Amino acid sequence: MSALDVPLTLLDPEGGWINAPVHVHDLHGRPVLLHFWSTNCESCKEQFPLLRNHLAEFGPKGLRVIGVHVAMNGEDLAKALDTNAIEATVKKLGLRYPVAVDDGSMAAAYGVEVLPAYLVYDPNGVLRHRAAGEDALSPLLRQLLERLTGPEATSGAFAP
Repeated sequence: MSALDVPLTLLDPEGGWINAPVHVHDLHGRPVLLHFWSTNCESCKEQFPLLRNHLAEFGPKGLRVIGVHVAMNGEDLAKALDTNAIEATVKKLGLRYPVAVDDGSMAAAYGVEVLPAYLVYDPNGVLRHRAAGEDALSPLLRQLLERLTGPEATSGAFAP
């Protein structure tokens, strides 16, 4: 399986959900941004302001965002899956989208090895872009979100 063959099917986190659960069938027909992050990731914290800008711009145009809080290597798993602490962070950050509390199995299933990571799926559930690390929120990601939520996407003419 190549990096762009990961289907949008694995949304069953070990630690449950914050804000609301998500079922894959509810996502069909809309572009989806999977955002893998951790409270202990400095790059994740640094990218939240730009991510919020993207959400404010593309959310009203149909983009669905799903956060995945990932337990980082070496972290005490019980502490990393403390939904009360993660929920407090989610509220502090002002995240209103669903956030999965992952023990690392979702990240592994999606091939995520570096945080933060962003996986962008088209309205048909096909992975079109993946980016991770310090420069993950690149202009390329923004351009793809524009295409996925723009007129060509709603007319059915989208073909990356």
